Amino acid sequence: MEQEQVLKARISSLTELRGLFQALRALAANRLQEAQGALTGIRAYADIIAEALADALALDGEGLDRDVGKGAALIVVCSEHGFAGGFNTRLLEAAAPRRVPGEMLVVLGKRGGVTAAERGMAPDVVLPMATHVAGVAAAVHDLAQALAGHATAGVVYGAYQRGGGFAPAYRRILPPDLPPPPKGIRRAPPLAQLPPADLLRALDREYLFAALSQAMMDSFASENAARLRVMEAADHAIADKLEGLRRDENDLRQEAITSELLDVVTGSEAIMAAGR
Repeated sequence: MEQEQVLKARISSLTELRGLFQALRALAANRLQEAQGALTGIRAYADIIAEALADALALDGEGLDRDVGKGAALIVVCSEHGFAGGFNTRLLEAAAPRRVPGEMLVVLGKRGGVTAAERGMAPDVVLPMATHVAGVAAAVHDLAQALAGHATAGVVYGAYQRGGGFAPAYRRILPPDLPPPPKGIRRAPPLAQLPPADLLRALDREYLFAALSQAMMDSFASENAARLRVMEAADHAIADKLEGLRRDENDLRQEAITSELLDVVTGSEAIMAAGR
């Protein structure tokens, strides 16, 4: 009887844990869906800004003075929370060989910052990573402030792939990595209504915001895809464990019933023998 009570307690605790994992799985699936929906618009927006900046650079011949600073930075877009499997580890492993001496290491996500410190990478700055789609803009704003005064910067992030996978990717964001002009076509200076210096500075800021938003949203989708897979694996593992425990519980119950029946039969035989 005591063993059966222990089994019931384990089944109850595992059932509660499975409910938690199922809730996290549903949340990850919802956030992944939101991120996928936002990515299409962000990518189109980033492409438009890159094209506009490439066109505006044709005004450089008028002697624009663009003060972009001297620092260098490497950004790794990790996760704020756990239960994402090897997501952070894979991104940090991809970033490690890209880091050069003297380069500032910026890690997005507290969980990623802890993992980086454990791997001996010693991040210079750890910033919060967005935990929902609406928080990406604020996270990008904080990151852009951290990059003030830097001439070069690159970002390592998780590039979301169809089917729920991701691959570590790298993108240079400073100086802007702009699309080349169509083959055989030379870009002509655009018709500008602003002073060229003001236009270029505004497009520089907009490009940085768009490029960081795209990398961060891509990584956010990848993070939640990784978390979804982890939660699904955990749910299946707990389901298998619960099935085994319930079989054990049924076996114990059958043994108890059999034992009680044997006691009844033995008692009946003893009474009948005494009567004879």
